[in-house]
Amino acid sequence: MTVEDKFLDPKDKSYIPSRHPDQLVIAARDAHVRYKKSYGGMSPYFSGIMGRENAVLRYTLCENQEGHDDSNLLRFQVPRADCPECYEKNKWETLPDPTGFFVETKSTAVELAGISFMKQLPVTVVWIKAVLPEKIELDTLAAGMIHIDDYDSLVKGDELRPVFRKEPRATASDVMWVRKGMTLDKLPEGYIPSKNYKI
Repeated sequence: MTVEDKFLDPKDKSYIPSRHPDQLVIAARDAHVRYKKSYGGMSPYFSGIMGRENAVLRYTLCENQEGHDDSNLLRFQVPRADCPECYEKNKWETLPDPTGFFVETKSTAVELAGISFMKQLPVTVVWIKAVLPEKIELDTLAAGMIHIDDYDSLVKGDELRPVFRKEPRATASDVMWVRKGMTLDKLPEGYIPSKNYKI
């Protein structure tokens, strides 16, 4: 880890909350940390959204109906390697192109975010419901990043389509959502459609 400290000028607003700013010393610390992060059992999801023009969205399915509260198959749009009800290993499936993705609700716009999103503040997120072509609704919603211009006008039930980062970063931001029917020239900067999902 690389660290560099620098004395912060007493006129900086960081001193304001102190009752005794004249007795306080604050240093600005620039730190660079490099570490390796494994996605473990979630790796199939991330490898899917990192596929650029071949990207896919994957979900997981648990077929152990006897181990579930309501004796149903469980489908997780936010994939889970293990079922939270019966603890069995889940099966991975790919969401096909005819899957419908619909706005369920909007989340609060975030003004502070991690480094992956720094150039896209505010981060605007909607909760998305996925409906398979056979009209089966997945059991969980997914949070999806959406451009601020679309976010302001979206309402519940609006249909969305996924687009993917041209240069993936192995983060959740490798997939973003746009209104169905959006033209290529209006896509968020750095994102492209996948040949697996019409926009």
